[in-house]
Order: sequence, then structure tokens, then C-alpha cells
Amino acid sequence: MASAQHQRRDAQLVQHFKSAGVADDSITYLQDRQATRSHIQKELLNQLAKTKPGELLVFYFTGHGFRDHKNHSVHFANYDAADGDTAWPVTAILDTLEANFHGSHVLLMADCCYSGGLVDAARARKSRLNYACLCSSHSHNSSTGQWTFSDALLAGLRGSPKVDLNADGEIDVGEVGQYSELEMAFVERQKSVYDTAPEFSPRWRLSNPTQRKAPRQGERIEVKWKEKWYRGEILVTSGNQCKVHYIGFEDSWDEWVGPERMRAFQPTHLDQGTAIEVFYHKDQKWYPARVVRSWYGLTFVHYDGFPNEWNDWVSPELIRMPGQKK
Repeated sequence: MASAQHQRRDAQLVQHFKSAGVADDSITYLQDRQATRSHIQKELLNQLAKTKPGELLVFYFTGHGFRDHKNHSVHFANYDAADGDTAWPVTAILDTLEANFHGSHVLLMADCCYSGGLVDAARARKSRLNYACLCSSHSHNSSTGQWTFSDALLAGLRGSPKVDLNADGEIDVGEVGQYSELEMAFVERQKSVYDTAPEFSPRWRLSNPTQRKAPRQGERIEVKWKEKWYRGEILVTSGNQCKVHYIGFEDSWDEWVGPERMRAFQPTHLDQGTAIEVFYHKDQKWYPARVVRSWYGLTFVHYDGFPNEWNDWVSPELIRMPGQKK
């Protein structure tokens, strides 16, 4: 059960806003069994009724999500969801906000499979509200079961210096979006997405760094260990030595390394139109496909003989050249 999850980040997010001074009656947190569709709708309406012109609404969802490939719709799975008729469509979320929110700006954040459906839905409509969306996955992709995306959000909101990408002393929506996108690609090999409406500036400040960003802090690299290269992140530097955290390993593996064991993370990319085969985990088969575009080690593919509805982002280990054994 989700309630048994260790150090759940949704609870940490609530605590962050309380510590930042947001009043208890301005926060609604529904966990696990509380989050039935009717209860979600009721509590959301209650909260929206208290809003005032000019206010910012912050919305966060974590859990499960799914995509209906027949009608191209994305749903978030409320606790009592059984199918597409009982789950919570992302379009219904926006409908409720537009009909009942008295403010002007909405920050939508979601950490679940197909969460990028929020981005698609917000882009598709003309609205009086100004949306910014930060989502853990593309609208056609499943999402990792780890908390990496929510950790990226928390890092930005808490003022981690490594999220201050331009080192200007402020952490804004755009920087949190860029940081989470890079972090998800590097750590989880997954494509997260973010977007802001023209009237919601990506320069909207979310926090100030807790301290000045140190040289190379947060830099993504590869480290050689026993003749094999591993992905890592620089924590701190001293002279030409760097303390490195290895991705996917406990902190006990952190170590100081010199330049002879480090190299920049430089993923290889395939040219647009390249014929490939992609492994589909659900049926354990390889499907012919073509490269649409590549980004930071990930590849957006179109499957031969399938409509664009099935296009998705895939990681390097799921790709092989035609006829290659893998």
C-alpha cells in the first residue's frame, strides 16, 4: 500500500508548504483511501471556493496514471478507480479549475505514468487561466516507480543551489522544469516534460538558493571504476578532486576521484529517420521503428505500421539495430 512507502515525498511536499507559511486551511492533502474520486472533487471544490483574484494555485498528484489509446485521453487513478469510466480524466481537472478557481495562475505538478497528459490538455485549450506544468513523463510514456521526479521538485522548492542553473540567486519555474527534465533523463532514463503558458513566465520565482552554488556542484558525469564507466553526480570539489555520488548506489559508495577517472556525460544519438528495433516490455517483443528525434540519451520513436498515438520515448537499452541480437 502507498501508506507504507518509505519517506513519501507527497507528505514532504505538504510539510514544505506549511513550513513556508502556507496556512493549514489553504492546503488539502488526500492520501490513499481518502482519495476517492468523489472525495477529491468535493475537497477540490471546497478549496477553490476560498480562492481570491490574483492568487496562485499549486496542484500536485502522485500515484498511478494511464492512457486510453482509443480516444487519446489520459486519466489519473483515484483510489477507487477501476477503469476509464471511474478514473479522473486530466481534462476534468482543468474543467473544474476553470469553472471554480478565482485566481489567475495554476502550477500543475504530477508524478505518475502518462502525467504529461496535463501538458497536452493545457496546450489544447484557450483558457482564462495561466498554466505551468511540471510532469514526470511524456503523455505517451509510463513513469518510474521511484521518487526521482518529486525529489527534483523538492530540490527546487527547498532552494538547492544545484537547481539555480544560471547562478543568478533565484530558482524559477523554468529552472525547476529544466533540472527535473535533465535529472529524469540521466537518473531514470525517462523523458519528463514541462511547459508554461505565454502569460505564466518561466522566470516566476519559486525559491532562493540556500547558499551559493559551488563550482561543478550537481554536474552529471561518468566515472571509471574497474574498467567500467558509471553515471555519477559531483557533490563537491577540492582542487582537481571531486566527491562523486554514483547513480543507483547508496551514499556509502560516494568517493573522491581525480580527472583521470572522470569524463563528461556525452550520450550518443541516432539520426532522424534511422531504422531501429524497439523492445516492448509488455509482450517481450522487438518492434521495427524509426527515430523521430533524440535528446540527452533518449530517443523518440515511431513504430512502423502504428499510428502516432503510440509514439514514445525510449532509453538506449531498449533499442537495437535491425537484425542485431541484444
